[in-house]
Amino acid sequence: MGMKNSKLFAHITKINEQRNEQTIKEHSVKVAEYAGEALKGIGLFFISYLGGLLHDMGKARERFTKYLEEQYAGGQPARGSVNHTFAAVRYIMERYHSPDAPKIERITCEILAAAMGSHHGLFDIQDPTDQEKTNGFLHRMECDAEEIGYQEVKENFFREVADEEQIDTLFQQACEEVEHFLEAIGKQNKTPNNRSERMMYSYLERLILSAIIEGDRRDTAEFMSGNLIEQLQPDRRFWIEQCAHMEEKIKDFKKDSPINEARSYISQECKKAAFKRGSIYRLTVPTGGGKTLASLRYALNHAAEYEKDRIIFIIPLLSVLDQNSKDIRDYVKDHNLVLEHHSNIVNTNMEQDELDKNELLMETWAAPFVVSTMVQLLNILFSHKTSAVRRMKSLCNSVIIIDEVQSLPLKFTELFTTAINFLADFCGSTVILCSATQPAFERVSLSLHLADNPDIVQIDKERMEVFKRVRLIDKTEGPGMTLDELTDFTREKIEDRDSILVICNTKTTARRLYQKVKIACPRDYEIYHLSTAMCKQHRQDILDKIGRTPGLHEDRKVICISTQLVEAGIDFSFESVIRIWAGIDNIVQAAGRCNRNNDWQHICDAFLVKLKEESLGPLKEIETAQKCCSKVLYDFKKKPQLYGDDILSQELIQFYYKRLFGDTRVKMQFKYPVTIDDTEQFIRTMLMDCETMEAECPPFYFRQAFKTAGKYCKVFDDDKTDVVVKYDEKVDTYIANLCSEKAKWNYAYQKEQLDAMKPYTVSLFPYELNKLRENGRLADDLIEGVIILDKTAYNDDTGVCPDEYVQSDDFLSM
Repeated sequence: MGMKNSKLFAHITKINEQRNEQTIKEHSVKVAEYAGEALKGIGLFFISYLGGLLHDMGKARERFTKYLEEQYAGGQPARGSVNHTFAAVRYIMERYHSPDAPKIERITCEILAAAMGSHHGLFDIQDPTDQEKTNGFLHRMECDAEEIGYQEVKENFFREVADEEQIDTLFQQACEEVEHFLEAIGKQNKTPNNRSERMMYSYLERLILSAIIEGDRRDTAEFMSGNLIEQLQPDRRFWIEQCAHMEEKIKDFKKDSPINEARSYISQECKKAAFKRGSIYRLTVPTGGGKTLASLRYALNHAAEYEKDRIIFIIPLLSVLDQNSKDIRDYVKDHNLVLEHHSNIVNTNMEQDELDKNELLMETWAAPFVVSTMVQLLNILFSHKTSAVRRMKSLCNSVIIIDEVQSLPLKFTELFTTAINFLADFCGSTVILCSATQPAFERVSLSLHLADNPDIVQIDKERMEVFKRVRLIDKTEGPGMTLDELTDFTREKIEDRDSILVICNTKTTARRLYQKVKIACPRDYEIYHLSTAMCKQHRQDILDKIGRTPGLHEDRKVICISTQLVEAGIDFSFESVIRIWAGIDNIVQAAGRCNRNNDWQHICDAFLVKLKEESLGPLKEIETAQKCCSKVLYDFKKKPQLYGDDILSQELIQFYYKRLFGDTRVKMQFKYPVTIDDTEQFIRTMLMDCETMEAECPPFYFRQAFKTAGKYCKVFDDDKTDVVVKYDEKVDTYIANLCSEKAKWNYAYQKEQLDAMKPYTVSLFPYELNKLRENGRLADDLIEGVIILDKTAYNDDTGVCPDEYVQSDDFLSM
């Protein structure tokens, strides 16, 4: 039955004590406009517009409007009790997916159906855990029509929002866009029906979904807040102004030393390379080579030349994000244009069909400059969470700088290479992979599509020599040291040095070593600890106390015990470094924290040691890297001349990656194996399982397990949850503000307070959260979606105190 005399609503809210209503038509049209605009630049306007227009078709019924009225009146109707996502899927499949329809129409139809049906939560087209092999499309098409009010929904939608003639026209325009896109994919992939091509189809569906979610969440947030969300659209003039600002700032850079001259050369070469067409490039620069500013210079000039939408910096670790953000802000004309995104303080309930209001408070990556982490990038590309999927559209037509790319987890290697190929080949993005130790991505089965001449900078031997300021001493022979022996070794080496940095593989080792060294050393020695068990503000305070060159020209002895979080990009310099055995890439990065700018005016020592008592737990990658490192070091000892008598040489790094990527177990990791119901399955296969190129095709071209793949695709083996720690009195103020009446209806104010709390968060594993909760150390009922840690569970030296609630020894580093 259609509602002929009553309005159909998409949302109802209260702003300034006034009732505000949004009709289905107002919401649907606005979402369509926002979704279409999101992908217009890469030729996907009409399919995104149509997906946005139809996505909430299921709300066009009296039952849904009654649900909203009950909610507005203060009632608590069950979330998701009115199914509003099945109707659009059913309609578009019935309308366009007939057996005699052209292949491109069926493919376009399936992309739209999968995307529209997933805007509040991904679903599997073929669930790999389902013995019955239920098809996600058929499940939606064959559902009870009465339950979803299908006939009423169609009548109301065609009368109130758009008629079928308009939808038919949009669908044909969408088919043309998809056909062009698939032709481009076919040309790029020389072998028909290969695995890489199948991955591209998965990424295309996810991109359309991203645009629909963006349109839906943006319009909903604007309606709920009563304010339009302004988004700056940078043009050529904007980027030229940014370039001029940076050039003015760097013109006074000193070239008064060989190392500064080499940095200047690298920066200049980056600027020259910026005028080449977009592709995937490498920036291979030794640690201390100034690659952050050099890559920013490249990005600004490239963005101006090719009118890019934004510049995105991806940082490997949270600890480095502060410093890189500061460097970037210093060279950007308006530092308010830099969005720093590293955590999601609010936790959303992704299992519900109705929108969680906390998702409206998530970052969208709409700023001209974005600085974020590898974890966030991988979540955007692979997580099942719609708040992450939403940001994918922001990766299009961007310059993406991925710093310390060697930190990518091995299991993500082929997912990463195919996703980066998709962004560079089809989405107008330019990608720069930065590292002193470039992984051999060209050696994997689904290899990276690097530019013809991929290296932005070629550094000659003479310039490379100026970066040699460390001698690596291998102390890994034999069974290894105990923690007590490592403590004595550290104590001995600090005697004739100003400062020592010790880098451990796990948080447990770092914490225990810190406690032992603190007892063993004289009281006037400064002993510090760094790990991600400490909140960001705490780590920054410690870094400020340590200083840039601890002990140099000062009467102080400084020892810092840290996890690997300091290896990539932390701009401090110790006279000596001790690194617990790991992969060559980690060792090179660790050496980069030693005598960074030739501060001590002589070659300094970095020591590689083996720890006898080390328990790596689930850190299998470090174990594999250690074995490959052992083989490489053995080869070096036999033929050091092949590697220029230098363990840190590029030749040895390349040999290490050849061994690592050739390892049988590592090759298996590239498929991303997961165990589901006691059966080994592969994430890569879940995202490939579509038969888009077969002449004889099954009822559906797409058979991917989008939800299952996203759910099991984790940067860490367990999902981590961000909790707020009461590190200082500011946190109490932010919590009080969020509990205020002002925050109840004011979304912008809520987001402002949540953003301010980001430096006071720590990410914890489920078992850590459970122990804390059992001991009454967590408050998660004060602010919806926010978990707060009690002060008593946080140590002033080492952060969250695991000893009180965790028995296991497998705390991950980072």
